[in-house]
Amino acid sequence: MEEILLAFAIIVSIILVIAINIKLKINKLAKVMSTLFLFLIIWCLGLFLQKISIYFNFNIKPIYFDYFTYVGICFLFPTLIILSFFYNDNNIKFKKSWILLYIIPLISIIILWTNDLHSLFYKVYSINFSDTEYGIAFYINTIYSYTLAFIFMIRMIKISIKKSGFFTIQTALIIIGSLIPLVVNMLGTAKIINISIYITPTLFCITLILYVLAIVKYKALNITPVALETVTDTMSDSFIVISDDGTIADANFTFKKTFKSIIDLNKNTNLFKFLDSKKLVDVSKFKELINKTRKNDEIVNVEYNLNCDGEEKYFEIDIHPIKAKKDTNQYIGTLLLFKDITQHKKDIKEIQEKQDIIVKQGQLVSIGELAGGVAHDINTPISAIKTGISMLNKSKNISKEETEILKRMDNCATKIINIVNSMRNQIRNLGSTTKIKFKIKDVIEDIKVITYHEINKNNCEFAVNIVDDLCIEGDPTKLGQVLTNLVINAVQAYKDKGGKIDIIVEKALKDKALIKVIDYAGGLDPEIKPYIFKNILTTKGTFGTGLGLYLAYSIIKGEFNGDISFESDDKMGTTFYICIPIA
Repeated sequence: MEEILLAFAIIVSIILVIAINIKLKINKLAKVMSTLFLFLIIWCLGLFLQKISIYFNFNIKPIYFDYFTYVGICFLFPTLIILSFFYNDNNIKFKKSWILLYIIPLISIIILWTNDLHSLFYKVYSINFSDTEYGIAFYINTIYSYTLAFIFMIRMIKISIKKSGFFTIQTALIIIGSLIPLVVNMLGTAKIINISIYITPTLFCITLILYVLAIVKYKALNITPVALETVTDTMSDSFIVISDDGTIADANFTFKKTFKSIIDLNKNTNLFKFLDSKKLVDVSKFKELINKTRKNDEIVNVEYNLNCDGEEKYFEIDIHPIKAKKDTNQYIGTLLLFKDITQHKKDIKEIQEKQDIIVKQGQLVSIGELAGGVAHDINTPISAIKTGISMLNKSKNISKEETEILKRMDNCATKIINIVNSMRNQIRNLGSTTKIKFKIKDVIEDIKVITYHEINKNNCEFAVNIVDDLCIEGDPTKLGQVLTNLVINAVQAYKDKGGKIDIIVEKALKDKALIKVIDYAGGLDPEIKPYIFKNILTTKGTFGTGLGLYLAYSIIKGEFNGDISFESDDKMGTTFYICIPIA
């Protein structure tokens, strides 16, 4: 039975060494714990070989196996003290003074190896405590080892309570693991109970297993459940607590519900690795913010937008540093509070858009009044010119050639009047409130007629594709003005070289009509893209007014409750998208 326990302890120790290095990513704590299990393996292996030697009667003195076994026993206890330091702060540096902990164990091993000369370690050796007579060196080494074990266990319990609170699984595992070997061995050494030397390493194996569970599985190293007890799942805002390495230690119900579509919290998720893999935020800058909170001992507020369930959401995140204790500067984690400000952002954007439309409409009113005044100022002298031409035509002393000249002059004057009146009417119509249901197809048919001369003059080809014959509500004249401007812009983009212009009408989403106006003339100037709908501007010099797209935005937004946008590529061309609710 004892052989089985020792073999079990050896196998479990090897498995735990592998598991620790995988879970803790071979950090300082993992190295110290691995060293502990190595000493435990040496301890158990020496006793296992001793037991096998006795069973098969190899005629080897059992004490000789202790020469090997005590290397593990003596060095294990000082290493426990070092473990407690790294358990308290995994970022601490190794101190040279810790080497002093190994002086007495090293002297004890030397005395044991030379025990045949002086019997200072064992006077009478036996595998049973009750039959063994100890020397002074044994008692010194035992007192020293028990003292280190007692200090270690007290430190581990205190640190665990400080990190996670008294009534937690982590602390319970640390306390139980500490008491098991200490109590049993003290009773055995005092000969109150009769136990063999083979029981001790098995008990220490159980202790270390419980420590591993507390540190690795239940996050005793990284988190502070006490801090989490101050918040509940009834919070409307999301929160998570992460350890120094980015592992999500805990999260409330709101966080799990909000981010369930993008992050899995059931697999010991590492937030830093997740954010980096999804390219959601700059992880290095995020870590800098966390370090800033610790350096300045303050809460940092940042804003991020994330895609959740296909919807873009905006979050205001408060980054709180978590201390192990209020009167210390040791930080053991970070609390992240997420406040959903998506609706607030939408409200601000909607208000801003409405304000922009109001401003643009006010500007258009001013432009309309100006256009009316300009039209009057131009039409008055033109009318006088036409009157003069009419009087000259009635003269009897006028030649046929002069009559032809007067006719051309009259036609030009009439054209000027028509152009001025057309511009004035176009702008004034923007203030009308006409709303009727009409088919987009009918407006496009009119545009084909209106733009026919301009398209042919510039050697362009106009193609219309009505995928869905849709009906919308509003003023067809205004939509015609928008589409006419877009088509004329597309024609002029080819700069007399000629090319194809496409208009496509189709259904978008569930209740939207999508109109596309496409040219393949090489795209817009990158410098003006940000100002297309925001300013009165033109790239046509003296040949453009800059009103077309400026008016188009106001018409589509304000009159049709729709949206207008564009995509432009210097190789492909430009596509304008007009999205309007279906009537």
